[in-house]
Amino acid sequence: MDLAYLQLPLVFFTAAAPMSSGAFIGLAIAFATTRFSAEELGRIDRWTLLPLAILAASFVAVLAFSFAPQSALLAIQGVGLGSLGFVAVMAVLFAVAALVYWVVAMVGKLADGVRKVYVGFLGVLAVVLSVAIGVAYSLSDVSTWASPVVPLGFAGYCVVGGVPLGMFVVAAARALPTARATRFGSIALISAFVGAVVSIFAVTVLMMNAQATAAAVLPGVDFLPGAWVYLVVSIVGFVAVLACMRGSLGGGRSSAPLGSTAGASAMPWNSFDDAPVGDPARTDTVRTDAAHVRDTASAGESTAATASSVGLLALGNVAVLVALVAARVLFYALQI
Repeated sequence: MDLAYLQLPLVFFTAAAPMSSGAFIGLAIAFATTRFSAEELGRIDRWTLLPLAILAASFVAVLAFSFAPQSALLAIQGVGLGSLGFVAVMAVLFAVAALVYWVVAMVGKLADGVRKVYVGFLGVLAVVLSVAIGVAYSLSDVSTWASPVVPLGFAGYCVVGGVPLGMFVVAAARALPTARATRFGSIALISAFVGAVVSIFAVTVLMMNAQATAAAVLPGVDFLPGAWVYLVVSIVGFVAVLACMRGSLGGGRSSAPLGSTAGASAMPWNSFDDAPVGDPARTDTVRTDAAHVRDTASAGESTAATASSVGLLALGNVAVLVALVAARVLFYALQI
């Protein structure tokens, strides 16, 4: 575990970079399935600064590590300069492309068709960046890392971490009710589920390979006591984010009947009793007040549902980030 603690900045980078860049996968799904209003697009563009800020924080962490004495561990582990250089190029390319997208979108010069293509390109680029990080480690001298499962796992991290973050951006921009009426929810949930399965598979295989390698050298010895705890934390985090995503797509529908009933019971029925049954004033008043109550109840339900969705997705993103960090700590600890 000491090796993992010495490389905490890399732990954060390899967890946060795939997650933050993968947010554009979630946004690509949103733009491909939903036609947002100009106001909603403006709010989404402003909230897109969140994944960019997380990506910038991960870059700061890896730069701080590169100037620290612990960076010598990369040479000991056999992580080559060539693979690291490719990762750096891909990271800079993605950061520049994402920043250009955000600036142009904020200026309001991005057409709908161009937006869809551009964000789709950023989603693909995010997966390529994540896989490049995994390849850099799979080509190292560490036997437990020398596996195609490692880059595959990074692709899974990108999807399972990025799609919920992209959905959070949409929800925070108060545009999730619009997206909920389309196929956005089902496609996003299926994508995150596939990413979670791939991620869990990669973490499990890594731990089993490390334990098998250690057992071949020292039979009966547990190479990393308590390693299963990190595996369980990762699995629980990945499952939790799926549950939070599913809950956010409910849209507070279960509260709709209650809201309607409460609105109906709050109508001033006594004010109509004095008017004759056939009085036009009575009929118009009833219609107007009923419509007002329905609109008020719907607005209250929509606001409550939006707040609930944002809260659930925030919780889910925290859960998946914890899962990714646990998976990365386990990755660095299992070095043979």
